[in-house]
Amino acid sequence: MPAITNKQQLLTHAQAALKKRYPLPAVDLPSPRPLLEELVYAICREGSTSADADAAFERLRKAFVDWNEIRVSTLQEVADVLRPLPQSGPRAGWIIGLLHAVFEMNYSFDLGDMEKKGLKQAAKQISRYFNAKDLEKLGLKQAAKQIERFKQVNDFAVAWVVQRSLGGHAIPLDAPTVRVLQRLGVLDEVDPDDLESLRGGIEHVIPKARGAEFTELLSALAQDACTDKDPACAKCPLLSECPTGTANASKKPDKDKDKDAKPKKPR
Repeated sequence: MPAITNKQQLLTHAQAALKKRYPLPAVDLPSPRPLLEELVYAICREGSTSADADAAFERLRKAFVDWNEIRVSTLQEVADVLRPLPQSGPRAGWIIGLLHAVFEMNYSFDLGDMEKKGLKQAAKQISRYFNAKDLEKLGLKQAAKQIERFKQVNDFAVAWVVQRSLGGHAIPLDAPTVRVLQRLGVLDEVDPDDLESLRGGIEHVIPKARGAEFTELLSALAQDACTDKDPACAKCPLLSECPTGTANASKKPDKDKDKDAKPKKPR
């Protein structure tokens, strides 16, 4: 991992460059969602963009009468509403499992008391709702299996609500964001079970005031250019700073090599 000063300079420059390429809409931020709603939204947002998550969350609220109806619905019913979000099945199991856990502990869907607690205590309580073993005790074995396959969602959801609802400083890291940071050389080896440590390094150099914007900009880049397969490095605004992009751009596609080859003379 680069030295802290270099990493800070790189991320500061990257955020400025991405802001020019992907200007965020200048709209008044709505009032913070209730904590439970923000948790559900975080499940929709992980691995996607705000636009896609907004649409999925809106469909979810319109398709069901209340949170309890979602809680008692089948995975298939909830997944159908979440589509076309990727991994709609696992997301559905996560949402149902969360609602079961909250209801079993509170006999309601109100987490307002958690917002009054300190950030560390609230984050610990939130993490309890995302524990697959606890969900198994509730009889949601299928949902728990789905959740265990996507353990990185745990830390992302907690970091998301700390950033968006609890007024704390956290940088949610999902797979697309991690992919961008790895290709930039900011992150090296990534342990999906220890994303909290990775976040600590990023949060140290990204100020709290720029945290939400940083999250949105990296998601936009991941969707537009820094895709999982066949990244469009040539059009990336961070090409000159990205070792992966520089290496990819220097490679000549096979089809271009074929064009450069001299045509054979007919016999």
